[in-house]
Amino acid sequence: MTAYNIRPGKARNAFARSTAARPALIIHRMINGDANITADGPHAAAARYAAVAVDQAIDRELTYHIPPALAGQVSVGSRVEVPLGRGNKVASGTVVALLQEVAPAAAPAAKSKPLVTPSTAPDAAGDDSLFGNLGDEPLMPLPAEPAAERFKPIAGVLTEVLPVPADLIELARWISHYYCCPLGLVLSGIVPAAVKKNIRLPSRMLVGLSPLATTESLAQVRTGKKYRDAFAQACNLLAQGELEEMRLAQSSGLSRLVIRRLAAKGVLVRRKEVAWPEPPGNASPIVGDAGALPLTDEQAAAMAALEPLLTGPKFAVQVLHGVTGSGKTEVYIRAIEKVVAAGRRAIVLVPEIALTPQTVGRFTRRFARVAVLHSKLKGSQRHQQWHAVAGGWAQVVVGVRSAVFAPAADIGLIVVDEEHEHSYKQDSAPRYHGRDVAIRRAQQLNVPVILGSATPSLETWHNAHHNPHYHLTALSTRPLGLQMPKVITVDMKMERLKRRGLHVLSTVLEAHINRVVEARKQVILMLNRRGYAHYVACARCPWILMCPHCDATMVVHQVGDAPIDSPRQRSVVQCHYCLTSQVLPTACPDCRSGIVQLGQGTQRAEAELLRKFPKLRLARMDSDAMRSAKDYQDVLDRFGSGQLDMLIGTQMIAKGLDFPNVELVGVLNADLAMTSPDFRAAERTFALICQVAGRSGRAGKQGLVVVQTMQPQEPAIVHACRHDYSGFVADELPHRQRFDYPPFGRLIRLVVSHKNDAKAKELAAELAAMVENAASGVDAVVRLLGPQAAPMARLNEVFRQELLLMCPMAAPLQKLLQRLRQQGLFRQFAGNLVVDVDPVSMM
Repeated sequence: MTAYNIRPGKARNAFARSTAARPALIIHRMINGDANITADGPHAAAARYAAVAVDQAIDRELTYHIPPALAGQVSVGSRVEVPLGRGNKVASGTVVALLQEVAPAAAPAAKSKPLVTPSTAPDAAGDDSLFGNLGDEPLMPLPAEPAAERFKPIAGVLTEVLPVPADLIELARWISHYYCCPLGLVLSGIVPAAVKKNIRLPSRMLVGLSPLATTESLAQVRTGKKYRDAFAQACNLLAQGELEEMRLAQSSGLSRLVIRRLAAKGVLVRRKEVAWPEPPGNASPIVGDAGALPLTDEQAAAMAALEPLLTGPKFAVQVLHGVTGSGKTEVYIRAIEKVVAAGRRAIVLVPEIALTPQTVGRFTRRFARVAVLHSKLKGSQRHQQWHAVAGGWAQVVVGVRSAVFAPAADIGLIVVDEEHEHSYKQDSAPRYHGRDVAIRRAQQLNVPVILGSATPSLETWHNAHHNPHYHLTALSTRPLGLQMPKVITVDMKMERLKRRGLHVLSTVLEAHINRVVEARKQVILMLNRRGYAHYVACARCPWILMCPHCDATMVVHQVGDAPIDSPRQRSVVQCHYCLTSQVLPTACPDCRSGIVQLGQGTQRAEAELLRKFPKLRLARMDSDAMRSAKDYQDVLDRFGSGQLDMLIGTQMIAKGLDFPNVELVGVLNADLAMTSPDFRAAERTFALICQVAGRSGRAGKQGLVVVQTMQPQEPAIVHACRHDYSGFVADELPHRQRFDYPPFGRLIRLVVSHKNDAKAKELAAELAAMVENAASGVDAVVRLLGPQAAPMARLNEVFRQELLLMCPMAAPLQKLLQRLRQQGLFRQFAGNLVVDVDPVSMM
């Protein structure tokens, strides 16, 4: 078997690797901020050509001529507009290299080495468990280069748009390689749309004193004593430095009109600058949060393990396995304080937008300049935050998975909170995993990364015990002697024998809700399915209401501003995949009999709660009710201040929230995820129960968790109710190892789709043959499963076939993917193929 070892040294791009055959090819290449000059030396002539990755599914870099008028404006990372195709349609792209000359003939495929610094280059076995040994494999085939006279010129340079930093271009190359995605699409996904469109930035007007400013200068505008006194006050204020115009007007008594007139006379100086983000004054409160509390012995041990990595800094993956409420966030903050004190910056990733307000609140109480990056921000806000990070204003960047691409310089630490969460995986191209990209970026920058979770993913747990770059630290207890919550399991099959009708709540849970609310404590209920009912069927015949465009049942939703189950509410059915909606039918279309609505959703649970507890103050948190970041903020503020007795919602309330007055947590339909056709179903069930259970009893009295399930003997549920992560791992890993599932094997999912079912099967067969042919040159056993219909065989009028590629190691799979790309994989299956490396969803 060929060994693909990662070797020390900086990565080189495809053009730089071919300089031996084509001397003096590259004269300017930014790698880690340094200009890379070719054999011609530092005095090489100005670049004449640029390699551009356009924002489209074109699996190669395109070479363009740099017109003399743009010669001084084009640099690596610049956003440019270029003519594309026979019609010369203008397309946007990113400059990834500058060239002096290009050869007219096609160049051979180049070899590459991943960007691993000499001090952190892992051995073959260690790195393969992380990303795979990719050292000697082709990163990308070099494009065929036409004659120089046929190169098209760059149409324009978007000088107002911030350039992509050099380290992000290198990271994009790795993502393009590992996740099998055209480089242009990767770079397009890295930079927010608001930045690429150069949406207007918030600004502020600053006012300062001019050398001409004297008390007598006021005579040029006004002569009254009132204005002379106000001007004197303004001069005193401005003697300390510039002030915002509005603040100066309010403090001095000068109107803004007078300030402008004085500036026009040269007495004052007005200038506009980009406004940095304001600290969120309404961040969700953490009741009882006293700031920096003394560290527990386990927290101190975790910090002691981190300090050598932070002072270096040095690349390592520190796995922080702490039970819920054990103080993982305090460890993050202490580590970041050391990084900021050293003049460096930190990135903190959270899995859900719902967690951002509370997380930002914790960090703004301890750091002066915190930037926030997530998709719910307005365009101008996102551009402002991106600008604040790129400009060096932000000390800490907090955000969801896309924040891993924050253009910060001098990064000293990356933190991935709740690293087990599947929401870190992007579901559209590029299909990267935020946790793994964070590890790669940390490795590239030679800085540590912290992976924190109460329920680490099995891949992370396996690496922590077998990969030399991973180190495990445990926080097994809660601070201040707080106990883990008590868990009660309710068998809903037995509940059905006690009383008639459809009840979302068990009698046990109802009794505890009544007790807790009367004691003025708070409740969190989690049901990981939105809507009212997810199954509509005829009461007499086999008819079931299915989506006309997907192989999925339609879900009933109550719409309108009236309370749930109110006569003024309107019932509609919606497909949660293609979003098709229609009015709920009143009778079966086949036999005209009545219909029944089965299954549980958050709306049905809300209706039952309000019916059984009329005085209950509750709010529902799911993607139907939470439409903006402000909606999340408002609900969390009301719950934190005690205006609400209960939160009910989907998995967005299951993690990260810290409200000390919560005494009771209910998990409804806890085994819901166990029915999905996914080898990770048990892991997801275990993690979700553990995470939501941890919201209870975080201050004072021991909390209580009621878990309602149809399968009380399911091992994942049994271990979760015992807070027994080690027992779950010992029970689950043998099943994974038996079938070579991760973490014991690597997996790639190929999904072929077409509007015609027969054509989809034909394309899948062609792809299978292509894979088998390419696999013949791979020195390892690659298992091909399929082609077969995907679990969701029809989605939005498109039929889907899947192939699964499995191998014990990542390197052979990566080699196979590169062979397929060289053979024109994306060109042959353009628009009909999805490549998902390390998939987390098998639907």
